[in-house]
Amino acid sequence: MLALVAILISMITIIYGRILLYNTENKSIVEKFDCVYYVTDDGQEIPYCQRLRATQRIDQNWNECQNQGEKMSFHDLISKKIEPNEVLTWSSSIEMVDIYAGIFYNESLFEDIDHQFLCKCIKRGTFGKYCQYELTHETIKFSQAIDIQFKQKETGDPWNTQRYGKILCYETLPLQFYGLCLDWRDICDGNPQYFNGLDEENCDKLEFNECEDDEFRCTNGMCIPEEFWLDG
Repeated sequence: MLALVAILISMITIIYGRILLYNTENKSIVEKFDCVYYVTDDGQEIPYCQRLRATQRIDQNWNECQNQGEKMSFHDLISKKIEPNEVLTWSSSIEMVDIYAGIFYNESLFEDIDHQFLCKCIKRGTFGKYCQYELTHETIKFSQAIDIQFKQKETGDPWNTQRYGKILCYETLPLQFYGLCLDWRDICDGNPQYFNGLDEENCDKLEFNECEDDEFRCTNGMCIPEEFWLDG
């Protein structure tokens, strides 16, 4: 079933330009969640995901859809004979569509759908399990939003997209006038991005913080032994 859904995803995404969210299941411990996969022109697949904060848990069990999304119960969808491939065009969660597909093609599971529902994201540029996310710059494709953000970061960023949400910033350097947010990959990468080249100074002192192959880099930049990662 997952293989069938995956094929449909690739077809629908190209035709309708919809956005599908992955890794949306509620779990106590995860490395990442709510992922959108962006494919570059050369075929490289880049995941854009959220990461849990130290005290955060994935326990999103909302009863309503956000951003004007239309709430559709599984009972109503099945009674109207709405097929899973149509639901894929709603910019919802791939896991929720997969659950619906399993029930749609297996009548013995109908008794388990009393409280199940899907959100149909109607508002332009919104997506997600509950239509809770919205693209920047009034775009309708995730790739468009990403391209615009990278172009703006080259010359300054009136949208302040690098602070559009809670992301990790390298906070040792003072902020520039347009709120530049550099992450660890921008520091000592051989490309000066800060006035007077401050982001490329004293790089020899950062070598101690290179993570080894058997280590995991935390959101604060520190390295920990691999056995400590997701150990509860």
